[in-house]
Amino acid sequence: MLVVNPVEWRKPTTAKSGAAIFGETYVSWGGNILPSQLHFLNEAYAQDDSGKWIHQRVAMNAPRQNAKTKQLTCIIAYAAYVLGMNIYVTAHETAAASKIYEDVLDTILSNGELAAELKSKRYNAGRQEIRLTNGAIITFRSRKTATSGMGGTYDMVIFDEAQELLSSFEGMITKTLKTRPNPITIYTGTPYLPNSGGDVFNETIANAKDDDGIFAVRYGIDDDTADVEDEKLWELTNPLYPDVIPKTAFQTDIRIARQTGDMGLIDFRIQDLGLWWENKVPPVIPAELWTKAFLDIEHDKSTLVYSLVFDPLTSVLALSVAARSNTGEFITGEIIEERSSVNSWTWITSYLRGAPRATPLILDAGGLNSALAEDIIPKGIDVCYLTGSEFLASQQGFMDLLNKGDFKHTNNATLNEEVHNAMRVTAGKESWKFASIQKGETVAGLKALAQAVWWRAAHQVKEVEQRTVYV
Repeated sequence: MLVVNPVEWRKPTTAKSGAAIFGETYVSWGGNILPSQLHFLNEAYAQDDSGKWIHQRVAMNAPRQNAKTKQLTCIIAYAAYVLGMNIYVTAHETAAASKIYEDVLDTILSNGELAAELKSKRYNAGRQEIRLTNGAIITFRSRKTATSGMGGTYDMVIFDEAQELLSSFEGMITKTLKTRPNPITIYTGTPYLPNSGGDVFNETIANAKDDDGIFAVRYGIDDDTADVEDEKLWELTNPLYPDVIPKTAFQTDIRIARQTGDMGLIDFRIQDLGLWWENKVPPVIPAELWTKAFLDIEHDKSTLVYSLVFDPLTSVLALSVAARSNTGEFITGEIIEERSSVNSWTWITSYLRGAPRATPLILDAGGLNSALAEDIIPKGIDVCYLTGSEFLASQQGFMDLLNKGDFKHTNNATLNEEVHNAMRVTAGKESWKFASIQKGETVAGLKALAQAVWWRAAHQVKEVEQRTVYV
């Protein structure tokens, strides 16, 4: 079941599920529990007469600062105290996992009845673990360690910051639920940011439409041109507005967003309005910036920089290229091609074979290792490996170049139509010809282009000074 923009959840209701009743009684909500919170707790954590969860997977997506942590505290405390469950809580960042731990612990210690059930007053703050006298254990971990959670057996697994959750990690952890009689998995997060790396959250929420075992709620818009001044959208996408989040908070965020231009407004729509792309993660570069970069211009072949990227979400390889314009005034570039990684990779060799010697190739390709690269990359190409920080710098650097007007491209502005030749064929002059790009497949080619353009801008070609030799 999928509920999108559940405005009806603002209607008054009463606590019905065990989780809602427990949360209303024991959890401090900073005031009265709101109808939207009761509605979610009632429906997401409903149980049948035997105590079995109606939904084995629960997902909630909402803009930041909408009390997702507090709702997790509610279900964690209920499952531990009432059901005696072994619970595993994990987040992408250590700080996020610690925030949930601290909120759960504060809820317990602020209530004498709950505090009396702690197995020891010396709860393990160092390992962030809480044990109760009924045998329940609550473990909190970040996902920074690949082996985190292995070896355990849990009844409930919670993935916070689910927009960063990878299927490889999810599969490893959810196996710990296999033998439990009443397991449940919970995902909470915010919309994907341009550099978010997760591949689970989208699929989970999308599958809820056809899977009665999944209960998913998404607060958010799906229009990247939505009016940021529309107060009805603020209320529609933020369950805590205006009861907890005041009008002034949005006004401040809008002011800051406008100061940083198009990218700031996209960020506002993502983080304040829950901007959600139904079938893909957000584009690395906002569409508004692409429309400003449309211009046909000739390329200088002697300054080529290629970039090869592997998109693990769709198993697609993409090759892009950047160069200086013939006048040296701009940096130009194109997405050359995107192809499935299950097909032959000889097309990459074919494109690179004609490049001048010592042409840089940026290799930011996930599963591509050095040995493999040597098999497909012709000799004479200068391979450069990006670090994680360099990748982020390349995305920001590319946007900076777009905003300043220092990059021009010949693609269709939406990047969804086939790329034609970069310039017309002129008799007696070699042209730079590009193959077609698959229509709307992935953002891998765009990421590769961003890297190549940034590299070309950051590493200027040294001109050879002419010297006069006197004999």
